[in-house]
Amino acid sequence: MPAPLVLTFVSTVAFAIQLLIFAYLYSSHRVRFFQYLLVSWGAYTLSKGLKVIDVFLLDTDHPSFATEVATVAAVAFTLAAAFAHRWDYRLRGRDVLLGTGAAVLMGLASANGGDASGHAVDVALGLVQMAAGVLFWPSRVGVTRCRGERLLAGLLTLWGAHRIVIQFMTIATGSTSYLAVHAVFITLYFLSTFAVIIMVLERARSESERLHERLREAERLATAGELAAGMAHEIRNPLAAIVNATALLTDETGLTAEERSSTLAALRTEARRLNRILSDFLQLARPQQARRAPGDIREVVQHVSALIRDDRSRAPRVDVRVAVDPTVPRFAFDRDQVTQVLWNVALNGVEAMNGRGRLSLEVARKNDDVALAVSDTGPGIPSERLARVFEPFYTGKPNGSGLGLTIAERIVVAHGGRIEIDSQPGRGTRVTLLFPLEAA
Repeated sequence: MPAPLVLTFVSTVAFAIQLLIFAYLYSSHRVRFFQYLLVSWGAYTLSKGLKVIDVFLLDTDHPSFATEVATVAAVAFTLAAAFAHRWDYRLRGRDVLLGTGAAVLMGLASANGGDASGHAVDVALGLVQMAAGVLFWPSRVGVTRCRGERLLAGLLTLWGAHRIVIQFMTIATGSTSYLAVHAVFITLYFLSTFAVIIMVLERARSESERLHERLREAERLATAGELAAGMAHEIRNPLAAIVNATALLTDETGLTAEERSSTLAALRTEARRLNRILSDFLQLARPQQARRAPGDIREVVQHVSALIRDDRSRAPRVDVRVAVDPTVPRFAFDRDQVTQVLWNVALNGVEAMNGRGRLSLEVARKNDDVALAVSDTGPGIPSERLARVFEPFYTGKPNGSGLGLTIAERIVVAHGGRIEIDSQPGRGTRVTLLFPLEAA
């Protein structure tokens, strides 16, 4: 079998395989410019297949009319893809009719008009390919909408220049120059296919990122709505109590001195509660950035344990135990924020035990994390409530704001860590704060 025929047959099979790859990608990445490139690559494959038929059945090395029309159509759809990529151009019925007419005329001129007409058609096709390459180039200097644009633009331009140059060369069929020219063509085709695949996948990745950003924005808006509703619910009760108290205080003759004192105390209590709710909400809405510095977590644990022991009003009969693994290294953390988290978690344990029981603070190394565990001997948390403990404004305490654990989780996550809770009704609760050492 002659070398040119072998080369044509092999390139046809290779083009068909690449066309199948394009078709597979298009099934999940339906972008308009890629649709036109899919048709273009299909026309190139058809052109190569018809070339094999020309040689086998017609016994001629000169392309037939059908082969030339397929080649013209391939170049035309490449130009349409460039327009679609740059300006989101869409082919209309009129464009298809005009293009079909031009392809037929150019096919007739190339197939039946002699060598001069064939060379002129190929030069025109080369110029069209170069124009497509220019259109695929990013529209503004230094701005690339997706990876692969510059590569495809350069390859199409070189492909068009290659098509033009060979029209002015005299190449004997089957010669070394003939094989070299076809090798360059196949290389440009393969690299162009690779560039198109890069563009399509990069564009799909960008679209996925934009979709995820929209989803995150929707989640933020939904969270803001939930926070606003929860905030309104939480401040309603203390405000109602304050309004009632002020109404009672305006009636100077209707209250005894003891009742007036009790009403003023209730007013102050509800005002403090309202201030605490607003402070927690502001901290949740505008969290401070963690200012981490190398420190010893033992100092934080000892400080919080001392605060619990000294708080006789909240923990009159709480046995506070501290166990620290001496091998735990120093690591970077925000001392104030971690102290706040540990205090909130420890205070939750104290309140769960109603001021009576055993509270354990333990520090140990767990793989690549520092584990700070707070355990209590309270009643535990039911499973249906355990899944909601980090929700804003969700609380099981009568006067709780429901923001303590939400803020604690946000602080721990800002340190690159996480919170684990293990609790069973009747067996107490264990809250473990995990801080990664490598995040330091």
